[in-house]
Amino acid sequence: MKKLRSIAILVAVILLSSISYVQAAGFSFLTEASATTVEPGDTVTIDLSVADIDAGELGINTIEAVLEYDKNVFEAVSSTDFAGLNNWSITYNNESGENEGKFVAVIVQDGVTENQDIGRLTLKVKEGVEDQATNIVFKGIKTNDGTNEIPTTDKTITININSPEPVVPQEPQEEEPQNTTSPDPIPQTGETTFIVLGVCIVAVVIAVISYMLYRRNRY
Repeated sequence: MKKLRSIAILVAVILLSSISYVQAAGFSFLTEASATTVEPGDTVTIDLSVADIDAGELGINTIEAVLEYDKNVFEAVSSTDFAGLNNWSITYNNESGENEGKFVAVIVQDGVTENQDIGRLTLKVKEGVEDQATNIVFKGIKTNDGTNEIPTTDKTITININSPEPVVPQEPQEEEPQNTTSPDPIPQTGETTFIVLGVCIVAVVIAVISYMLYRRNRY
């Protein structure tokens, strides 16, 4: 009876240790957008990284997730829009079906145990999109430690689409006419000669009349 009790205790200890190990295993999947407010026609890059890895000495070497986005807002995503970093490679399924939107990141070497950037996603906003807020979601994110599957929380990025303010053309202002005339116009050479000649004639006429009056009064 004592032997059976000892075996039961040993089994319970092993089970509790296994449960504790599974609960302790975990990691964080991080996303960071280059901008959260963009205009139609702009591109947005999203950096993907892993952190807080607790998956034993072997670490992790595979990440799986599903990408969801509004196809009315962004151009269709393909594998070429994903770029692996630090020796990670990323494949993406953009074909309709059960696995549509699923991507897998793999590093062909010893498992990663430290925080690390694994890739980058580039999305392009369609031209003519109306102002709105839209979400880019990474869901069903998981990895494994070689034995157990390790999930983590979904990630959502909200992007605001704002169209630029229309540029109103300004009407050119009319220039005020400049006054090129002098307040007191200066007589031209011909006008000056005519005036002098007229003054002389008037003086001669006055002189003749004065002389004739003088002769009449004298005699």
